[in-house]
Parts: sequence; C-alpha cells; structure tokens
Amino acid sequence: MYELLVLSLLMKFPLHAYLISKISNDTIGPWEQVSRGTLSTLLNKLEKAGLIQEADPATVPFPTERPSRTFEITNKGKDRFFELMMDTKKNVGNYQKIFHIKAIYLEFLSEEDQIYLVNHYIKYCQTAIEHIKTQQLEFDENPEQVKSIQGTSFYSAIKSLMRLNTEQWSLEKQWATHLKEQIMMSIKNEKRKDY
Repeated sequence: MYELLVLSLLMKFPLHAYLISKISNDTIGPWEQVSRGTLSTLLNKLEKAGLIQEADPATVPFPTERPSRTFEITNKGKDRFFELMMDTKKNVGNYQKIFHIKAIYLEFLSEEDQIYLVNHYIKYCQTAIEHIKTQQLEFDENPEQVKSIQGTSFYSAIKSLMRLNTEQWSLEKQWATHLKEQIMMSIKNEKRKDY
C-alpha cells in the first residue's frame, strides 16, 4: 500500500521527502502512520529499483526553506504505478483502504481501466454485503445453535454489528457507483467535445 501511495503522489509532481511523509500520513491517518524510518527505507528501495530518482528541489510546486531530499517518478516507476493500480488480487483483506488511494489517482488511467477498477470495487463491496447477509441468514435459520445466547447482550451485539457492517458496505458500494457515474459523465462530456 505504501509503495502505491508514494508512486501515486509522485505521479502529480516531484515532492520533498517530508511532504511525501505528511501527505501519506494525512491520506491514511489518523491511526495508521508511516514512520520516518519506514518511509526512508521505502524511498531508498524505490530509488535503488529505479522507480524514483532525486529531483531538482526547484521543481516542487510547494516552496520551502526546509532541507529535504526531493524525488520524482521515473518511467519505470510509472509502469510500476500502473501495475499496482490495476492489481486487484493482492491484499484483498486490505483492499478497501487500497481502493480509496486508487480512487484519488484514477485520472492517470485510461477510461476503460477506470471503469474496470470501479466495477471491480462495486463487486468487492457486493461480495462483502452478501457474505454478511449469508452469516445473518445462518444465524437466523439455525435457532438451535444460537438458542443459548438469544436474549443476551452478546447476541444483540452480534446482530447489531452485522447490521452496521452491511450498512457500511452498502455506503461504500453507493459511493463507488457514484464514482462510476462521474467517470461515465466525464467520458460522455469528452465525446461531446470531440464532435
């Protein structure tokens, strides 16, 4: 996730290392933060792999007097960015956070790839909703298994948590559907300009 985040940020413009850290932490925070050591190690790894390189500090659109290394993405780094953006198989358990990052940087993908990713996420949300509903159904249709806990706070907490999770995934799906509609509208508007 951090590799995608750093490469995504550098797709926009060169950045000072401390700005990469600040923007990354603002994006994924407040409870998960990229430590300076982790970021420094990642930047060194990306630089050694030829995905990023040092850049002229004057090219950063945010002037500063603070001394800091400045990085820009390379062509190899752009290829890796596209690879990470289109990856829908790794980190499935953490994909919600990853897709939130991807959604910010969809503009760098073709319209076809944007639609593919958003459709994939809509299906991902629907899969989560169906999983929870299946659990609820098993819970409700097997009274013998839950007989001993019915009427307890434990039972109530499980039922309310299932409802909450269903509502949260439904909201995610609605947001992704709206995102798809925005992309489709943008495509439609671009086609009108071409005529």
